Amino acid sequence: MRPLKSAAAGLMCVFILAGLVRSATTANSAVSVSMGSFCLVGVTSSSVNLTISNPATPGGVPNNATNASTYAQYSSVVASGVTRRITAQWATGNSAPTGCELRLQASPAGGVQGTSAGQIVVSTTAQNIVTGIGGCATGTGATSGALFSFTLVINTMTSLVANEIKTATITLTLTDS
Repeated sequence: MRPLKSAAAGLMCVFILAGLVRSATTANSAVSVSMGSFCLVGVTSSSVNLTISNPATPGGVPNNATNASTYAQYSSVVASGVTRRITAQWATGNSAPTGCELRLQASPAGGVQGTSAGQIVVSTTAQNIVTGIGGCATGTGATSGALFSFTLVINTMTSLVANEIKTATITLTLTDS
């Protein structure tokens, strides 16, 4: 009789526990998430060196100096249907050396990281170098982002000055298109 009473008591505990579990309640909490629009741009190198060297043949013009080792890295969160662009221009009071022009071309990865606007001649007027940038983050690695190719083109050989060193600044701006 005792085993029967123990089994009945155990069964009763199971029913009581099952009743307690069924009587549990739940509550919900609404969570609002808000994402503002933002954009950031930077470069992997704060300076680019372009050196004009001797021409390959006597009487010739030196080759254009080139450098393609800097990347523009950017992050962008935009509203639906909005795109951004990166423009480049000389900082106030800056220019290429006399007799030369500086050409710049950006090569982004494509997709939401944008499209190259082609090669531009840097001037005091802001010009598009990357367009169609959507919501993206190009990454922060040494070779992440849009590769910048700089070319210093010699237009007037007679304007070059030996041992001249000129440092100039280019301003990049990431903004809504």
